[in-house]
Amino acid sequence: MWSFVCDALAHTIDVGPDVAAVCPWSDWDPGTVQFCERRLCATIVEPSNAWSSLAYVILGVIMMVKARSPVAIAIAAAQLMIGVGSFFFHGTGTFAGEVVDQIGMFMLSSLILAASLAQHLGWSGRRTVVVYAAGVAVSTAILLVFRPVGIPLFAVQLAAGLALQLWLWRKAGAKDAPVFRVFLSGLGIFLVSFSIWITDITGLVCDPDNHLVTGHAVWHVLNAICIWRLSIFYRARIG
Repeated sequence: MWSFVCDALAHTIDVGPDVAAVCPWSDWDPGTVQFCERRLCATIVEPSNAWSSLAYVILGVIMMVKARSPVAIAIAAAQLMIGVGSFFFHGTGTFAGEVVDQIGMFMLSSLILAASLAQHLGWSGRRTVVVYAAGVAVSTAILLVFRPVGIPLFAVQLAAGLALQLWLWRKAGAKDAPVFRVFLSGLGIFLVSFSIWITDITGLVCDPDNHLVTGHAVWHVLNAICIWRLSIFYRARIG
């Protein structure tokens, strides 16, 4: 029923061979990534995936209001950017939206990697910021040249940063256990959400015409909560 309503509103049901010419985003360069939800010929091409992106924005605004340190502000900014970029990408299905979405993701992965390296190597705040900014800039430049590399590059950066943080946890021992419980809870939420992301993008659990609640939409909500948990951890660890 929901897909029928979406299709009717978007005028997407068998409107003829020239439908692409009248779709709102048909003149834009399409994105390189396609998730389970079938794209409509509409202003919002992936309703479930787009509107669920607002979870990042809502939590990002709350985080920004409560932020009292550069790290907290940076994580809140990444959360907001991911939300805006994700809505842009899933709302339009364009490569421009994909780039904005990926920039937000690079802001998160580069920050986690830079923060983990800073703790391990004893970097100053200034050096950490420089490494973080360079990571975002270089990653974005690579994406613009090699378009399909965005998600793998983000995954490598995130895995490296989280792995180093886990190593630091084991090295710290019991003295930092309360703080690291917050980190581990965020990591647990991420692993659950990532498993749902996998089932969606691979089509293992997929109904392309479900525009109400998709696996990718669930990933958005859980991942936004994960970033919020990580922000609490990094606030406690490095201010």
